[in-house]
Amino acid sequence: MPNRPDTFFKYMTAEIAKIVLVSHKLRWSSPQLFNDPFDVQREFNLGFGGEELKKYLEEEIRNLISAKDIPDLSSNPNVEQLIKCLRKEDDADTRNKKLAVWIDRIDRITQNNENSDNYKKMKEQWSTLIPEFRILCLSEECDIMPMWSHYSESHKGAVIELQCLNGLDSPWLAAKPVVYQDSPPILATKQEWIKSITGQKALDIKNWKFYEPYTLTKTTDWEYEKEWRIVFFMRPGESGYYSDHYFNPQEIRSIYLGCKISDEDANDITSLLNYDLSHVRAYKAKGLEHERKLSFERIK
Repeated sequence: MPNRPDTFFKYMTAEIAKIVLVSHKLRWSSPQLFNDPFDVQREFNLGFGGEELKKYLEEEIRNLISAKDIPDLSSNPNVEQLIKCLRKEDDADTRNKKLAVWIDRIDRITQNNENSDNYKKMKEQWSTLIPEFRILCLSEECDIMPMWSHYSESHKGAVIELQCLNGLDSPWLAAKPVVYQDSPPILATKQEWIKSITGQKALDIKNWKFYEPYTLTKTTDWEYEKEWRIVFFMRPGESGYYSDHYFNPQEIRSIYLGCKISDEDANDITSLLNYDLSHVRAYKAKGLEHERKLSFERIK
């Protein structure tokens, strides 16, 4: 992934930080547990209406009728039969009448009508996938004030810095950036849907990668998080809405303690930085009131 950071940051409470340092595990969650109910689109939707798709389909069919050579449409016999039939029709009025009849039956050959079997299958598949997703959310910066407030106990928690190590095949190497936009994510363009409907090019709707934009898109209200995600699935034998997965202790580079962390929590956390975590650097945050930002001092 171009421009992927060398390290990522995970915001958490002080208690969770202690658990992570002891267990060497991080929690991967289903979108069902996310604090934003609109994070990861819950309902399958094409992103455009049936009438719009109908218009593009009619244009594509007319293009196929007039084309010198037509592509292989055998994957959709209905459309193949339609094109061959209309190409043989010399009378324009008759051709248009026949075409209108077929276009009105759009619900039988498109995935956009909720009565169509394909559309129902995609909706059902997406609903089934949501609880099975395992997503780890990371940030590319450690000094984002709202993140400290929301996820690190109003500056009483901590942030763990995770480094990408090729030799260890670190999972963060697979992280992808979240796209911030207020419009719904588009899984395929209208042209791609039309190519699929007419049998010219299939869409791999059974592959979860097809739905990946749903897992990597958030509204612009969350843009300050500068988030990256690793999207995975629950493993055989797992259940529920989360999984705790082990990571190598060498993948922790640093830990940052909040400016309001209690002395007890700070001492507990720093005392855990020994043995296989002796390489981890600890920092304590302090607020720069006039600049309204954080700075960090190394704890020796």
